[in-house]
Amino acid sequence: MTRILVIPVTPIAKLHTENKGIPIGVLWQSIADRIKSSDFNDRMEAMRKDMGPRMTAALVRQLRTQGYEAEVIEGIRRPASSPDNIDYTGLPVTDPVLHIYFNEVGMYSSRFSMDYVPRVNLSAYLIRPQDADTLYGETIYYGADSRGSASWSVPADTRHRWASFDELVGKPQEVAQSYEDAVDALAATIAKNIREQFEPAPARVSSAP
Repeated sequence: MTRILVIPVTPIAKLHTENKGIPIGVLWQSIADRIKSSDFNDRMEAMRKDMGPRMTAALVRQLRTQGYEAEVIEGIRRPASSPDNIDYTGLPVTDPVLHIYFNEVGMYSSRFSMDYVPRVNLSAYLIRPQDADTLYGETIYYGADSRGSASWSVPADTRHRWASFDELVGKPQEVAQSYEDAVDALAATIAKNIREQFEPAPARVSSAP
């Protein structure tokens, strides 16, 4: 495998902020958090929209770092209602295509912690377009849902932690940076995981004089 083509990544439709520590029955707190979360999402809208293009660029960069030729496929036909439902066999390419889509993006506070930490979960598939066969497929968890050093687990940067919801929504620049770091770390992990399964072949050399 020498060349990998990257399908442009679409941004997730909505950010989610979840606090598992709210006691059952404290309805007013849950409603208040939903209102705050909606306001926070409005403030982070520009960041949300940028995550797709940023992930696309990071994947190309990291694949090249791992020794592959990599570029973005432009002009893909995508259903408006389901943009990640792509007919791979209809793509006018023969090299493997890398399709990434976000499953969940947001902030999470567990039942046993007051802190909010990033949660960025995605699925990655390397597809052979001739028959839509999956060469590599994995769901990868960054931050809140990561567990140890498995190939599917990417712990968040320890700097990205907020002690309360008010602190979180009061520092949108820091939160945006945490998502940027997540994108870079996830792209590096995907490229590394692919390389561990498919060693890059030597670059093709033209025989022309």
